[in-house]
Amino acid sequence: MTSRRILALFCGLLITISGLSAYAQNSKQSYETMRLIRREKMDLILPGAMRDNNVDMWIHVVQSANKDPLALDLGGWFEYRAWDPIGYYIFTDRGGEGIERIILGGEDEEGLYDISGSGMELLRLVEERDPQVIAVNMSTSLPIANGLSHTAYLSMTDALGEKYSKRIVSAEKVITDFRVRRVQSEIVAFSNALEIQRQIMEAALRRIKPGITTPEDVGWWAADQLLAQGIGPSYQAATLFLPYRPNGATNGVYQPGAFISWDMGIGYLNFGTDIKRNAYILRDGEEDLPEGLKLAWTRGMAAREILRKTFKVGRTAGESLEAIVVALEAADYVHTPSDDRTSQYRDLVRALGDDRRSGFSIDFHATGNTSVGDATAGPSMAAWRSATANIMVQPNYIFALEFELNTWIPEWDRRIGINFEDNAIVTNLGVEYLSPINEDIIIIR
Repeated sequence: MTSRRILALFCGLLITISGLSAYAQNSKQSYETMRLIRREKMDLILPGAMRDNNVDMWIHVVQSANKDPLALDLGGWFEYRAWDPIGYYIFTDRGGEGIERIILGGEDEEGLYDISGSGMELLRLVEERDPQVIAVNMSTSLPIANGLSHTAYLSMTDALGEKYSKRIVSAEKVITDFRVRRVQSEIVAFSNALEIQRQIMEAALRRIKPGITTPEDVGWWAADQLLAQGIGPSYQAATLFLPYRPNGATNGVYQPGAFISWDMGIGYLNFGTDIKRNAYILRDGEEDLPEGLKLAWTRGMAAREILRKTFKVGRTAGESLEAIVVALEAADYVHTPSDDRTSQYRDLVRALGDDRRSGFSIDFHATGNTSVGDATAGPSMAAWRSATANIMVQPNYIFALEFELNTWIPEWDRRIGINFEDNAIVTNLGVEYLSPINEDIIIIR
């Protein structure tokens, strides 16, 4: 073997080792970040989440080898314990500053829990504490609070007996408050995820070549950039890791004159993002956006600022939506709500026709731990999200500031809808964005 080849192999080995070291550091950093978040949530958030909902014991039931929706929130290890198939997280308010934490039927590798033991000890521990209200992870409206299977429920109630089974209520309110009340380490981690996504999305759109690039080209390129950083989509489609693809293509490729909208989310640690970006491909002879499209975008920016100033803590989701509608209508926008079930939105948009005013539809939805508002906890504001109308907007609530504006474009002789979406947090000071927001339509030449 020549010295040159030996040197090349040695350099390649160094690069490989360096890459493995970087991945190891990323893995260690991710683990330590989640451990910090878990500990701070249990120390700082859990007491209020239980006491504000008058719950003195929360039992979260899990099954071995079946990943629970709150697995990353609660830690512990319940995999492959055939000898102890039903496990329990038990949180008890026994007075004092914190909440007692118990794990039964699992392993506590992080030292998060005060007591650990077998699932067979459930009744003894409950009898010793004699809780009056026992919140359990079952819910008809909140998927993440409904991880309790029928067989696990039967096992738990059989162990508890009639006396304590009668004290069971849904844990959905406790879980909602535990999720939506944020610690600073969560906010930092979520913001980092957003910035990674933003940079990749904008770079991907700028790579589009008119007449050549397909939606799949853009989606797979972005997915590869994320994968290189150990990041996947915020939720998987029916096909494994099917990438998020921008719309706006004609006959499979992006053509001059296309207005492109891209809705995308990434999964990082225990978080899921959900933002949009837009682009326009100039036609031959065009040097800038069509004037009608410029006007539509400018109105969207103005509407977003009204929304930012209107949305506040201390109102329910229903009250928030009402305040938003009043504020935008006062600024001469027309409410064209979507109920997401019928043709209501299309009918209202069609009725506006060439009216120079812009119509709007609101969809402020909870995000943070998943990108899908129906699957995560917290208040969501939309005509078709009435199930969360009574939930209060609390400080440090992370949400998608999402709305659609439909505007008449004279050059195109039709109305178009532009969907705006960035992720934000609302504090006692007002709405704050968690990464640079979508300020401009990306122009592709």
